[in-house]
Amino acid sequence: MSDNRTDALMAFLLGAAVGAGVALLLAPASGEETRRRLSDGARRLGDEVDDKMKGAKEEIKHRAGDVKAAIGAGRDAYARARTSDEPAPTSNVL
Repeated sequence: MSDNRTDALMAFLLGAAVGAGVALLLAPASGEETRRRLSDGARRLGDEVDDKMKGAKEEIKHRAGDVKAAIGAGRDAYARARTSDEPAPTSNVL
């Protein structure tokens, strides 16, 4: 599901960049002013993408830690169930 959100975010950012570029190119301004605006816009967009990527990396690290902890807990529960006469724990959570 997060892959879909990432794809949608990237598509949105690409569309915003293309739209901003077209708007700047069609706006009545000198070539130098247009190039400066495009450069500033690209720099801002790059900074935004960088911030989003850093946030996504942190989220992935956080989720990976949760997954590792859950796998470890499952292994421990399985090992306890194998070495005892107790039935294995079950969960209704999907």
